[in-house]
Amino acid sequence: MAKIYLFVSRNCPHCPRAASVLLKVIRHYEDYNLSYNKLRVKTEMGKTLSIRYGINAFPTALFFNEEDQLVSRISGVPSEETVKRKIDKLLGLNKSFFDRLFRK
Repeated sequence: MAKIYLFVSRNCPHCPRAASVLLKVIRHYEDYNLSYNKLRVKTEMGKTLSIRYGINAFPTALFFNEEDQLVSRISGVPSEETVKRKIDKLLGLNKSFFDRLFRK
């Protein structure tokens, strides 16, 4: 299952907007095997994962493929278009020019 982690901090003024953008875009992918978790860095899981992935700015979104490999990250409040592009790439929904050319 592909997944997105959004790391937030309670005192972060930009975190609610980032969460709102992600949720707005993610709901268009309900038919895909995609999970979303908002992680507060003060929780045990949030603390552990933020150390593992070197999170030092908030908000930060991490995108993992089905093999649980980190494939992309966004720090700050992303645009809806940026999130859509990242998710499409994560799920293999957008093909490169050469993929389309050679029908892969």
